[in-house]
Amino acid sequence: MIMNVGRLTVVVGVIMIFHAGFGSAQHRAHLRVSEQPYAGLPVDILTQCVLGFVIACFGITKVAGEFKDISATNDMNRKTMDSITNVPSFYHFAHRGRAIHSVIY
Repeated sequence: MIMNVGRLTVVVGVIMIFHAGFGSAQHRAHLRVSEQPYAGLPVDILTQCVLGFVIACFGITKVAGEFKDISATNDMNRKTMDSITNVPSFYHFAHRGRAIHSVIY
């Protein structure tokens, strides 16, 4: 049920942002037709855009699910130092040490 409410608020927020975009395009077209200078967007369009953004962000947080802790101490307590510093993608055995080893020994 929470997921559906979250998705609905995301859709409502995005629709509000698109509506504000179309409203700003209409406002610019009206200013061109009436030959008035552009002095910025009206407050109602700006308010609708910001409100749509806030509603969409709220819905996204509801859809995203549970947040994890920011502190890494919970995850780090379960790992040993060897497993933290062990990065197998850094292993590289085709290097010049092989040639030096054959010359020395």
